[in-house]
Amino acid sequence: MGNQVYIWLGTCLAITGIGVLRLSWGRATRSSELNLIGWSLLGLAIICGGAGAGAWGVSVVSLGAMTAAGALLLVAASQPSARRRSAKRILRNQNGEIAGGKMSKWGAGVTFLVAGPLCLFASLALALAIRELILIGGGAEANGNVAVLGVVPLAWPVLAFAVMMMQRRSYQLALIAGVAAISVPLLLSQGMTA
Repeated sequence: MGNQVYIWLGTCLAITGIGVLRLSWGRATRSSELNLIGWSLLGLAIICGGAGAGAWGVSVVSLGAMTAAGALLLVAASQPSARRRSAKRILRNQNGEIAGGKMSKWGAGVTFLVAGPLCLFASLALALAIRELILIGGGAEANGNVAVLGVVPLAWPVLAFAVMMMQRRSYQLALIAGVAAISVPLLLSQGMTA
């Protein structure tokens, strides 16, 4: 019973910490005091989770923090920010129309497609290629499967971050195609190692 109390306390502290950080970051100027309080609450939450059930408790507390952060991000994404409204006013052409209004909507959708599903597919191809390398090297199939489960969640955000930092769509697509191209020969050789 005492373990449950630590986990619930840690989860409440984590959610409160995320709320305090959102409050701090939502201001025109960030508050060092609120940042310190928010991060301290998150640190205490992890300590409580660890005291309650070790790594499992830390995972449960972290899940509470991530859920709260995701909910706050959804709320923030649904509301137009003042910065976006002022940017629309600035991007007007000589006729008073917003310059590139339709292109910016399409551009955002294409960027989401490139950074989301395409990067995921490239990461999965890379992970499966690494699995095949493990099998070719004489490793057990279980080790190859665990490698896939480890590589995809690491490669996907790194690849998505790299893509988001590139300004030209051709560079983004070239990076994804390059990762896929180095993976394809190993993917085609799957099943030939037995």
